[in-house]
Amino acid sequence: MGSSTIQVTTRHSADSPRWRLSPVDILRSPWQHRDLISRLGRREIEVRYRGSVLGLFWAIMQPLVLLAVYTFVFGMVFQAKAPRMGIEDAAAGMNMSNFALELFAGLIVFNLFSDCVGRAPSVLRSNITFVKKVVFPLEILPWSTMIMAIFNALVASLVFAIFYAFVIGTPPVTILLVPVIVLPVIIMVFGFSWILMSIGLYVQDTQQVVGLILTVTLFTCPIFYPLSVVPEPWQSWLYINPLTTVIEMLRSSVFMGTAPDYGIWLIYLGASLAIAWIGWIWFMATRRGFADAI
Repeated sequence: MGSSTIQVTTRHSADSPRWRLSPVDILRSPWQHRDLISRLGRREIEVRYRGSVLGLFWAIMQPLVLLAVYTFVFGMVFQAKAPRMGIEDAAAGMNMSNFALELFAGLIVFNLFSDCVGRAPSVLRSNITFVKKVVFPLEILPWSTMIMAIFNALVASLVFAIFYAFVIGTPPVTILLVPVIVLPVIIMVFGFSWILMSIGLYVQDTQQVVGLILTVTLFTCPIFYPLSVVPEPWQSWLYINPLTTVIEMLRSSVFMGTAPDYGIWLIYLGASLAIAWIGWIWFMATRRGFADAI
């Protein structure tokens, strides 16, 4: 992200000790700098597609191509057959298009998670000017990455919705719960991002380690397979993956018309809030040494 065109008007320096442990401060900072976050987010999207012939059209092309590839590879090449997850089909089993939709829905959530967490270790090194020379609220940097990730997720969701309407038809009313279901993931991402931003500045190998962890995360959550096909003794272990719960809830709401278990959702939300708070405390406690670490 280029930093030369961003003007900062905040009055507090990046090394200011004026921070508190209250979770309220996690929201106070982005609210105070909401205009700056908006500009950074727009710039993130513009830089992503600037200079390409198709421009923002690539945001639509990428999920379209991926959906086509998943349908072909998992449906035709490997003859992937997932059990029905609430979709009534006249033919026994699930057809290729339905399976591709379920897979694609899970990948939208994973990409939202990985786009932010995967970039977090390099965010501060990519914005050295902000760290060393500018009075800048460094804690808001994950917001610009999140705006970009949400933009991509919304575009992919539009492609998903069109394909869903064509293949399945009218979705159940529980599809309206999707933003609520995904909310804990977004909150959790901020916590991981603050932690990894700090560690990534001090330990450059963090980027490679996070890449490996994200690969493990991808294949240990029920994206390419339903949880029901996993041997029962191993199913509980997959819930260690932070995305397993939300992907299972998402599929139930979108494909089965079943509302999530709100008790489990509240526990998941509480854990996400705790991770965000811990990440905030870690970042604010370590930020005073950032300029010296570069």
